[in-house]
Amino acid sequence: MVEGIPAFFAASRYGPALLAIMAIAFAAATILTYVVLCVGSARGIERINLGRFERYGEVISGAFIALLGAIFLFAVKA
Repeated sequence: MVEGIPAFFAASRYGPALLAIMAIAFAAATILTYVVLCVGSARGIERINLGRFERYGEVISGAFIALLGAIFLFAVKA
């Protein structure tokens, strides 16, 4: 994470113990943020009824990715 590099450089003069504490704090905050956002997103998406999109979602997303690939293959010249 680019934002934390200056903080780690500044704290490096106080020794490895502080760096370890900072690393643990940053890791815990990152993991907690991901877990909270993923659980919240999963609970929110369960409330939405998408009808046919739920059944054919993989086909639709695959077709969309193939379409984008074709667009870039033929539209973007190397």
